[in-house]
Amino acid sequence: MELWQIIAALLQGLVEWLPISSEGQVILFLYNFSSVPVSELLTVVVWLHLGTAMAVIVRYPRVILDVLSLRDRVLFRNILIATVFTTITAIPLYLLLKTTLAGFNGEAINVLVGILLLVTALMLYIPTRHEGEIDEKEVDDKVAAATGLVQGFSVMPGLSRSGVTVSALLMQRVNKETALKFSFLISVPAVFGILFIEVLTGGAVMPSIPISDVIVMEIIVFVTALVSMEFLLQIAKRVAFWKLCLFLAIVAIVFGLPALF
Repeated sequence: MELWQIIAALLQGLVEWLPISSEGQVILFLYNFSSVPVSELLTVVVWLHLGTAMAVIVRYPRVILDVLSLRDRVLFRNILIATVFTTITAIPLYLLLKTTLAGFNGEAINVLVGILLLVTALMLYIPTRHEGEIDEKEVDDKVAAATGLVQGFSVMPGLSRSGVTVSALLMQRVNKETALKFSFLISVPAVFGILFIEVLTGGAVMPSIPISDVIVMEIIVFVTALVSMEFLLQIAKRVAFWKLCLFLAIVAIVFGLPALF
């Protein structure tokens, strides 16, 4: 197993729940420091999300069981609605990205990541301007649908799934605790859905990475994602993540500017 594989797995697990695109950061890292072909970058990142999905299941086993057994019909309905609306935006974008990314050259990918990180930073900043006006509110059908649509756009590298979904929930006046939990939960069907598409489209195979290494990477992602999830739940109310996201966006754009000249 190579060092870059360990670092990529740690990066995925550590930043998945932060409003910093784990997909964007891992693609940036793999492109610049690994031997993975550009055509496989998105596939590798998608498979690494399996570890984070398993972390959610382990963190909320009773909630997941209640949803699957229909004991919590309201949450089941909300997650189902969000998932359906996620597919509306996610599938077309993902299939487009599978071909578009393969045609990119040089550091242009860094520019794309940086621009999308700027969008994430803006999405995160908007709710902070009205934080005092956000009332306690439960997720309903309309909130779930809107959040699902937004989540679908996060297949774009650099656009944080966690960041845009939490921001969308906050802007709809859902309280922070509920927003974080719902964002965690709707990530599970989204991840399994994308993996299913990978298998159907024949993109599930990664010739550049041995299966044994992939398994170890998933374990690393799972453990670090579980730890980082608990950490986020403790400090989410005290840290302005949009500022960190903005900083990373500037770094990504500056890093990729040479490709434009």
